[in-house]
Amino acid sequence: MNAVVAADFDTPAKGAVVEIAPGILWLRMPLPFELDHINLYLLADGDGWVAIDCGIAGPQTEQVWESVFDEHLQGKPVTRVIATHSHVDHLGAAGWLCRYWDAPLLITRPEYDFATHFLAEAHAPEPEEQVDRVQFFHHMGMDAKKATTLLDISGSIAGLFDVLPQDPQWLSHGMSLSIAGERWQVIVSEGHTIAHASLYCADKGVLISGDQVLPRISSNVSTRAQDPDGNPLNHWLGSLDALKILPNDTLVLPSHEYPFFGLHRRLDQLTEGHIETLDLLLQSCADARNVMQLVEILYPRKLSIFDLFLGGGECLAHLNYLLAEQKIERWLDENDVHQYRCI
Repeated sequence: MNAVVAADFDTPAKGAVVEIAPGILWLRMPLPFELDHINLYLLADGDGWVAIDCGIAGPQTEQVWESVFDEHLQGKPVTRVIATHSHVDHLGAAGWLCRYWDAPLLITRPEYDFATHFLAEAHAPEPEEQVDRVQFFHHMGMDAKKATTLLDISGSIAGLFDVLPQDPQWLSHGMSLSIAGERWQVIVSEGHTIAHASLYCADKGVLISGDQVLPRISSNVSTRAQDPDGNPLNHWLGSLDALKILPNDTLVLPSHEYPFFGLHRRLDQLTEGHIETLDLLLQSCADARNVMQLVEILYPRKLSIFDLFLGGGECLAHLNYLLAEQKIERWLDENDVHQYRCI
């Protein structure tokens, strides 16, 4: 199969559930964002269920979950809650869900630690960290008003998290989880986040990919203020290549859009998209430019402040990759803004 093909399942309405295979439920949880849903999955596990990802915290999410409990779980409890990573649509409601069922949270430790630090900083900002983040945005060429607005947005996102569950169980790369007597392998990837966990069951031929592989859109790969010289794109490209060890006819269950077949072609498409971005940046850096100027070239449309944050982080990730490849140079100009130019 050389194409990306949508699996032949009925897409559930937001808040509804479809059984896509024996013991696998697909829940379409609504989100109040431009990307207006997240796909959550429930795996039958003997006398209970394993929930994969949670949605954001709040009454709407809780109402949907309670409806699912009443109508689809056959009177059985959720016995484990797995978060693929720390983003709010995946982890936000984990505290409520784990408390409701007295179930443990399973997550990679770096993701849990990142969420813990993010929430602590959002609720009780450290002045030094705030200064560092404003400087990070300033180095991109962003004005102070927009940088301050982004700090406020972080606080708003933190409000979509419930209190994180205590004493989680750690997921690690290569470990196996037994679910209904079948082996699900944990695949940890870096790039979109620090330690994103996907789940693969060879017996079922199923990959629950989280945000690691989506059928149409590409997950954001951004350099973070906590690691401004990091090279997440290098990790991301390596993680895409590593997934080619899985069979091409694997059924991919992603966190957004729709289940699909054609894993290898989709991995190639994602890689090709980043290569095209790298080429465009090289062309655009014939003359010195800063990140915000380059964002206008990469995304030639009016961006919301949050999209500017995502676009700036992704642009910087590509620039850091080119710096590591010694294709461009970088320096601070007289305004303390980084300039980039081809070597």
